[in-house]
Amino acid sequence: MTVTENVLQHEPVEIEERAEGLGSARLDRSLVNILLTAVIGGGEVSIGVLASMAVLGAILEVAPDVNLYVPLALAGLVFPIGFIFVILGRSELFTENFLIPVVSTLRTERGPAPLAKLWVVSCLGNMIGCGGIAALLLVPEALGEPIRQGYAAYTNYKLGLPLYAVFVSALLAGGVMTTLTWALVSVEHTVARILVIGAGGYVLMAANLSHSIVSASALLVGFGSTPHSLTEVVDFLIVAIVGNLIGGVGFVTLFRFAQARQQE
Repeated sequence: MTVTENVLQHEPVEIEERAEGLGSARLDRSLVNILLTAVIGGGEVSIGVLASMAVLGAILEVAPDVNLYVPLALAGLVFPIGFIFVILGRSELFTENFLIPVVSTLRTERGPAPLAKLWVVSCLGNMIGCGGIAALLLVPEALGEPIRQGYAAYTNYKLGLPLYAVFVSALLAGGVMTTLTWALVSVEHTVARILVIGAGGYVLMAANLSHSIVSASALLVGFGSTPHSLTEVVDFLIVAIVGNLIGGVGFVTLFRFAQARQQE
């Protein structure tokens, strides 16, 4: 079977049915399993962020006055490394849970409690994973100065944004992540999955969208080299989490769910 056939073989109603099965498995896990899987996911996505900051910092080293979006366009090429590790390695990001478990909850009428548990624990686990990697990267001399400057430049830009702009950017990031998840449910071929991951990951980094977990990975490393405080980091992440959730569920999942129901 060709990659193209694998990409095109599932209709929306079939994707919804597959999502229900996958979502039930996610919702039925223990708290410890969810937490461990999410901690690993936070650590793995931090690898993609590290690769991106290496590219960003290298470009700023040779062209310090360049607009940040120029190096981000190149950093986006390596950022999907982290998503590939997360998705193919079967760890998990909080922002992956705006489609599959939501569809399962809607189709099985199991109630909101398991979904809320999944969201809270996976978000917490991701933050722990990001924080752990950040602690390692903050060890003196652990990073080259250009990479550290990449984190600082990225963080200074993100924390300088007004919170309403962070929220809108987070809505878009949640929509991109949930679209990525929908596409991944629809394909089975490994090469096709990598292409989908690469496309979604590139948009997130190159467009500098406010993905809560990706942002946590960068901001926890970079804020100490900027005039901004940890309180500002926390405020940013709270707004990003809420925006991601609304953007993913409201902009993508509910519309896809309605689309699939129209085909039944």
